[in-house]
Amino acid sequence: MAAETKIARWKLVVGYGAFSLVAFVLCLFLTFPYDTLRRRAVDAAADAGYALRIGSLRPGLRGLTATNVRLSKVPNGMTPELHGMLASNTGMLPGPEEMGEPLNIDSVAVRPSLLPPGLAFHANLMNGSLSGNVGGLGDVKVAVKLSDLDPSAGNLKGFSGMDLAGKLNGSLDLTLPKTRGQPDLSQANGQLSLDTKGLLIQGGNITVPMYGQPTPMDLPRIALGDIDARIKIEKGLGTVEALQAKSEDLEVQGSGTVKLGQRLDVSQPDMDFKLRAEPEFVKRLGLLGAGLSILPADKTDPKFRVAHLGGFFNRPNFGPARQQQQQPQLR
Repeated sequence: MAAETKIARWKLVVGYGAFSLVAFVLCLFLTFPYDTLRRRAVDAAADAGYALRIGSLRPGLRGLTATNVRLSKVPNGMTPELHGMLASNTGMLPGPEEMGEPLNIDSVAVRPSLLPPGLAFHANLMNGSLSGNVGGLGDVKVAVKLSDLDPSAGNLKGFSGMDLAGKLNGSLDLTLPKTRGQPDLSQANGQLSLDTKGLLIQGGNITVPMYGQPTPMDLPRIALGDIDARIKIEKGLGTVEALQAKSEDLEVQGSGTVKLGQRLDVSQPDMDFKLRAEPEFVKRLGLLGAGLSILPADKTDPKFRVAHLGGFFNRPNFGPARQQQQQPQLR
């Protein structure tokens, strides 16, 4: 009679453990409430006035992954009827006139993160990627990284109104203390950086606040070139450590501060700019070029014009630089 072989105890433990883990993951994937999660994402976007459409929502290598994502700003406000159509994931939806032009996102993946405890995300869009994490046990920590984004892709022109070209890279690291249990942007600490290569405004149309009224404005061709910007943020006050742009059209240097509000749109810039524009570029700007020409010359380098940006982000004031007050002479 053949001798019976006995399986080692540790092999049994590992085998049963692996089987249980695979069975758990398989059951999770099969029974996960994908439709409920998609509906909650649609509801959150609708509350902010955006229409969110998700092609598919399934598990992926980076976590729970949504593909063929389209996000648009509803021009005339979200209606209950439109919200209901989006929530039901019907194939019969209105066109861009009612839904707005969408920003096309190839995929968005979300998974739990350990450091800091919270959520990590990764999005493929505009021929590049956007990744980061949000979380924290006490203060809320936010980290975002932009990698090789191409602003001419993803229908950014239709979504924003600006026809852009070039490459965008950047990062944002913020720690937001809580005030009355809510993250407080006005007390944030961190760092913001932006690095562009060959950034070009090819045209488009945007709406800017002018004399307190939203005013449509056609954008001329403007070569911004390579931009290097770094802002250090301490207790809600952002200090410009570097801000410069240079191209064949113009050269810009910036300095100053930004006082963050509890909402970004009510943050207050207090920034000074030095601008040197090529004559052909000024002619191409038309009325905008005439406005640029009336800015005062820089006292230290007359080739530059000086300007100041104040007000709020939702109601900015851009005009001639503030004149330094002369100190009275003692007699």
